[in-house]
Amino acid sequence: MVALYIEEPLSMPARAALLRAREEGDRLHAPDLLLVECANAFWERVGRKELDRASAMSAINSLSTLEELELHPMDRQLVPAALSLAIAHSLTAYDAAYAALAVHLGGTAISVDSRFIERASEAGLPVVGVDS
Repeated sequence: MVALYIEEPLSMPARAALLRAREEGDRLHAPDLLLVECANAFWERVGRKELDRASAMSAINSLSTLEELELHPMDRQLVPAALSLAIAHSLTAYDAAYAALAVHLGGTAISVDSRFIERASEAGLPVVGVDS
């Protein structure tokens, strides 16, 4: 989601994926930890002088109110499921949260993280790259 707000190599495919979701009437789902992960990415870029504070704040505010995005709480169902997937498939608990939510909803997680995509795909989890 960071690629939607900051120019980087996968910005164009990320924007195209969001546009496809809008055109097809799809809803995007993510664990609510997405906002903290994105805030951290914006903070890192501010620290490296790649982004100014106002732009970082604008980006997180825009992401927080994105109509197509439904955030799901990291609750008593999602956290144990994520940990189980993380342990079983050598995923980070953060990545596993996205996979667990996709499994729970019967959907597919979309990511730019090649390591996550590779490990999750090897495990048969519903994860694809943003440009898929």
